[in-house]
Amino acid sequence: ALNAVDFDDLLLGTRNLLREHNDIRRHYQDHFEALLVDEFQDTDEVQAEIISLLAADPQHPGRLAPAKLMIVGDPKQSIYRFRRARVTVFFRLLQRILDEGGRLEHLQENYRSAAPIAEFSNRLSELMMDGAGKIENIAHAQADLSYRVRFSEADVLKPKSDAPFLGITYVAAESGAKAAQGREMEAEAIARLLKEWKSSGRIQSWKEVAILMRAMTNVEIYLSALEMHGIPVYVVQGTAFYQKTEVSDLIAFLELVLHPDDELLRATVLTSSLFGVPFEALLPLRAVAAVYDRPQYQTPTTAGGPRSASAAARSLKNRPPLQLVPLFAEILSYWLEHRDAATAAEILQDVIRKTNFDVVMMAQKNGPQRVANIGKLIEITRSLSRQGTTALDDIVRYLRDRANDPSVRESEAQIVSQNDEVVRVLTVHQAKGLEFDIVIIPDLAAKPGRATGDRTFFSDRWGLLAGAAYGLHRKPLPHALILEAKERDEDQQYEEEKRLLYVAVTRARKMLVLGEGFSRQSGPWLRWMEQLFATVQTGAVERARDGKPQTVKFKGFAVKILPASQLNVPQQLAFTAGTMLVGETDIPRGARAPVPLSVEMTPSDLTALGGCFRYFHWTRTLGWPEPGAEPTGRSSQMRLGSLAHKFLETAATPGSEALASAGIPDLDFVFQSAEWRQLSSASPERELPFLMHLEAGGKDCWIRGRMDAVVVADVPKVIDYKYAAWQEGAESDYEVQLTA
Repeated sequence: ALNAVDFDDLLLGTRNLLREHNDIRRHYQDHFEALLVDEFQDTDEVQAEIISLLAADPQHPGRLAPAKLMIVGDPKQSIYRFRRARVTVFFRLLQRILDEGGRLEHLQENYRSAAPIAEFSNRLSELMMDGAGKIENIAHAQADLSYRVRFSEADVLKPKSDAPFLGITYVAAESGAKAAQGREMEAEAIARLLKEWKSSGRIQSWKEVAILMRAMTNVEIYLSALEMHGIPVYVVQGTAFYQKTEVSDLIAFLELVLHPDDELLRATVLTSSLFGVPFEALLPLRAVAAVYDRPQYQTPTTAGGPRSASAAARSLKNRPPLQLVPLFAEILSYWLEHRDAATAAEILQDVIRKTNFDVVMMAQKNGPQRVANIGKLIEITRSLSRQGTTALDDIVRYLRDRANDPSVRESEAQIVSQNDEVVRVLTVHQAKGLEFDIVIIPDLAAKPGRATGDRTFFSDRWGLLAGAAYGLHRKPLPHALILEAKERDEDQQYEEEKRLLYVAVTRARKMLVLGEGFSRQSGPWLRWMEQLFATVQTGAVERARDGKPQTVKFKGFAVKILPASQLNVPQQLAFTAGTMLVGETDIPRGARAPVPLSVEMTPSDLTALGGCFRYFHWTRTLGWPEPGAEPTGRSSQMRLGSLAHKFLETAATPGSEALASAGIPDLDFVFQSAEWRQLSSASPERELPFLMHLEAGGKDCWIRGRMDAVVVADVPKVIDYKYAAWQEGAESDYEVQLTA
């Protein structure tokens, strides 16, 4: 470590050489006739000092050489505070250039975005970049508040792009939706919109689409929805490799080989996909665990330290609970005896082969990615061995430390590249300097990270601040200087949030999609969007949250506001047929659609078709509501039914208050019934997909759907939830579903 330097050391060393050694500084001042620095808004104090030293006039210390320095930058795009970049550095050097006879040129032509997107960005920037900041009365004689960028006439984008405009869409969260529910609904809505636009030709290629995240914290919700709809995804520099279950399960097995007496590790491995023991089955194993303490099952610890691997293996084989899982006992006991002579890669390959772990992973959702992650983990252990880290405990410690360190950014194994036919998912910071035909900005309601509660805090003005601690938990005592520094930092971060949203919006060329995520306890991005729409059409967002689509008309363009709730109603199978016009001899006859060789539909589709073909065509094919009825999913009965179904899907029993607040208190008697307790104790499989084949008129008919719950037995019991008032003989209305 003493012979190494990091990036900060390189900057500081360069700055010190130029500042403290006249000959070196003069040499490079003469060497560079002119300096052009692009993206100067992302420069930190040290970098700016290096530039100033190189651009200084040797004949006039303290001044810049005439016509030698040119900086280019947009203060509205300064978004790297976490790297110590400060927009105030840009403004200070700009002012110095002007004071010494330089001039300022504004570049307003925008050759990227379609005109309506550029105008939307102008309206949004004018509203939020007001120069006011978040904290009032923060002004100080020595405070530099230039980071509060104020949008002016010189900042207005003048569109010059010939890109076609494909629309601006705003996905409104369901009224009152909390974070978890709202994000899931939004992710589903975005996935459905993308599929619809792709099938209609509005999107020509998935490569046109980019999803820009404020942070990757909740990205898995959106990835799951895209994968569920078969939309290929590429996460740019993802970070969740060690958190993937296929990776953590294998690391847990390596840990268990080192610590075979750890009951928590043993339970983790047994219930993982390696061995698939249900949690309920661990209870009888735990019940007989008392035999571990009997002398015949114990191997004494030697005076010199822990017992040997072979002794641990012999003891392991004698333990009754492990005799109930013979494959687990066989694999673990073998590697306990051979762990000192084997590599981690050999252990992993053996357990994967004997448990068919790769086959199990391939059969799960996103299987190819999971198998690739397994291969990457094995290669990581091999790479460590080649570098000299061969001991199993050292390798396990390395893997566990990286898995537990939130600062480690390890991407999953890449089975596709961002140049393939994929939707790219990346952070706004990663998108800086890039452009995409279609930009989706989800989760507007997310709040920025909270300020640290540590005893130390770094201030731009005062440097490192440390406060005293008190009490059992050593909480930091409030200190006036630290509180003031944190207040200033919060104000600066608030202003950077404006610039971050500006960068995200201006990445779009043809289409912009914005999603609220959820509507309770919103963050600054969502508040600015609400204020923008309110200046044009008061109440539009609120009505959309209640399920009513809106169109907000700006000057020269319109924004469609779609309720996420409408894009979450159960999908029906698309059914198309040609038309035949009868009795109109002067009108050409419509083309007859080819008869499909097979038909695929849900049980509900089949029920509707059996009742009335016209009704089926009206509701299933055209997607229109039944005459005189509310649209599907909009009625209070349907909404209550969906809520009831979500409660019933979970294994947990909700409290009476939760059911009452959801508007379905009558469901409480179900959860209190003996039938429900019997069902819960049976550990049913939930949301189990099925596919049934029928032959109808010589044609293949495929009935697909999901069973709400199935109790696996010699004769399986299938449960289908229906939220409706009981009527004698009502089950006959569901004859098709029950048959399926």
